Amino acid sequence: MYKKIIFVAFVLFVATGAGCISLSGTASGTLGMFRSSDKGETWQAISSFPTVQGVKSLSGVKVYRVFTDPSDQNALYLASRGQGLFYSYDKGTSWQAPNVFGKSYIYGVAVDPTNKCVIYVTDGVSIYKTIDCLRTWTTVDSESSKDKINALSIDFGNNQIIYASLESGGLLMSANSGMSWQKIHDFKVKIYNVETDHFVPGRVYVASAASGLFRSDDDGATWVNASQGLQNFSGGLYFYRLAQDPTRQDSLYWLSQYGIFHSTDAGNSWTDLKLVTSPGSINIYTFAINPKNAKEMYYTGTIYGSNNTVASSKLYKSTDGGNTWFNRKLPSSAIPVMLLAHPDDQNTLFVGFTSAE
Repeated sequence: MYKKIIFVAFVLFVATGAGCISLSGTASGTLGMFRSSDKGETWQAISSFPTVQGVKSLSGVKVYRVFTDPSDQNALYLASRGQGLFYSYDKGTSWQAPNVFGKSYIYGVAVDPTNKCVIYVTDGVSIYKTIDCLRTWTTVDSESSKDKINALSIDFGNNQIIYASLESGGLLMSANSGMSWQKIHDFKVKIYNVETDHFVPGRVYVASAASGLFRSDDDGATWVNASQGLQNFSGGLYFYRLAQDPTRQDSLYWLSQYGIFHSTDAGNSWTDLKLVTSPGSINIYTFAINPKNAKEMYYTGTIYGSNNTVASSKLYKSTDGGNTWFNRKLPSSAIPVMLLAHPDDQNTLFVGFTSAE
């Protein structure tokens, strides 16, 4: 079932996407997005938001997730926490916003890997679709009842297959570009993310809140536990992010309460990265890999102090595959929740900040 929504005003904004983080601390500092052109040595705010009332700023936008476009290296989609959707086609230099989402909390964005004008967005209640580069939208009937839809993903081998995860544990699938949906599995645990494999068509990952990772290699027909061994580490099953290695098939990184784990076999086994910070001592909400050099990786670490306020956050970088690390200052004292490496420009990084309020 479709409901046509047309908007005329086009106000001057996908790691694809990652997971759901519960934030309980407080922090002061500039929100929104920053960009580095020298691998994190220096940063500049990217918050220009031209409108008919003049140029405004995104420095107050609470970042939830940032999504990329597989076919446009300079396109970014910023899902905010209660301030709508923003997008940029120029590496974040300027942003625009479709006003159809208003001040909605945006949970998921999925860009068709074969057609950048086809985009799916969820505000947790409905799934919206555009086929004309955000000019007009349809509301897709997901038949999700009252369950919160918290993530979307499109199969990289068949763009008609779209997945939508429900926080209560269900997984929806559409095999006809969103025209109809069915619940294909119920994991019986809280789910925070669904993500299709960038290398293997038909492979999909589902991340639970605290029960690890699940994988299907047959379009969701059957599932295996892809987090064996993580239970041996305190907080190892507790999900912060899932990151796919852009340079190698079957290479995954799992960010948890314990730290960062690496798998080279699509989650059949895991090893913990030896970080400069001790396990569980910091909150690691972000992780990024240089798409041209897998040995160059980054993560951010946040420490909470008295009264559950943010004491400090830093950027950590390794150039030897995680054997050694050094840290750099971040451009804001707010909470870093998204870190992206530009897919083509090896020097460019993006970081997004939020607050827990």
